[in-house]
Amino acid sequence: MSETRTYADDRQPLDRNWLHKQVRHLRLWRRFFTQALVRETHYRAHFVTTLLVGLVQLGLGIVPILLLFGFTQEVHGWSRPEVITLVGVYQIITGLMAVFIAPNLQRMTSYITEGELDGVLLRPVSGQFYLTFRWINVAELSNVASGIVVLVIGLVQSGVTPNVPQILQALVLAACGLVLLATVWSALSFLAFWLQSVGPIAFIYLNLMEAGRYPLVFFPVAVRAFLTFAFPVAFATTFPAQALAGDGGWTRVAGGIALSAVAVTLVRMLWRRGVRSYASASS
Repeated sequence: MSETRTYADDRQPLDRNWLHKQVRHLRLWRRFFTQALVRETHYRAHFVTTLLVGLVQLGLGIVPILLLFGFTQEVHGWSRPEVITLVGVYQIITGLMAVFIAPNLQRMTSYITEGELDGVLLRPVSGQFYLTFRWINVAELSNVASGIVVLVIGLVQSGVTPNVPQILQALVLAACGLVLLATVWSALSFLAFWLQSVGPIAFIYLNLMEAGRYPLVFFPVAVRAFLTFAFPVAFATTFPAQALAGDGGWTRVAGGIALSAVAVTLVRMLWRRGVRSYASASS
C-alpha cells in the first residue's frame, strides 16, 4: 500500500511539471501571435497584397476545373460542385500552412548556417516548438477566409448539408492533414542538420502540395498510395471534402489520428538526432 502511494506521489510532480510546460508554451505562442498582429498593423499594404495574390492563385486553381467540367458532368464520381468544395478545403489548408508553418520552416537553413540555432537551443523552451511556431504571417488568413467562401459555395451548389458528425469528421481529418503535412515539411527541413541547405527540398514539397487541388481518385493507384501515406495530402483535402459529402467514416478518422501520432513521434526523434549531431556555426 505504501509502495502505491510512493509511486503516485512520484508521478504527480512530473505530471504537474509537464502540464505547466505545455501552458507556458501556449502562452508563448499567444505572445507570438500578438506580436504578429502588431507587425501587420504597421504594414497594411502587405495584407492587401497578400489578399490579391491569394485571390489570383485561387482563381488559377478554379479555372482548370471549370474547363474540365465544361465537357462533362462528372469525372470519376466527382461533380463540379464537389471539386469546388475540395478546392475550398485546399485553400483553407494551404492558407493555414502559410500562416503558421511556412514562415518558420523556410528559415531552417539560415538558423543552422548563420548560427541562430545556438540562441534558440539556449532558450528555456523546446527548440523544436520555437523553430516551428515562432513566426506567424497573419496576412495569409485572408486566404483561409476566401477558402471558406469557396467551400460554402461548393456545398450550396452540390445541395449538400453536412450534419454534425460529418462536420466533426471533416474537422478532425483536416486537423490530421495539417499535422501530417507539417511533420513532413518539418522532417525535410530538419535534414538541414546534415545537408546545410534544404531550399530545393522545400520547393519540391510546395509543388507536391498542388496535388491536393484534385480528388485522390484522379490519380493512378500508385500515386494515390503516395499521396495518402508518404505525402499525406489526401488527409488534408480529399478526405475532409468526402466527409462533408457524407462519404467519410470514423475508421478513416481513427487512421488519420494514428498516422498523425506516428508522424509526430518520428519527427521528434529526427529533431533530437539532428540536435545531437549539430555543431555550432561558430565552431
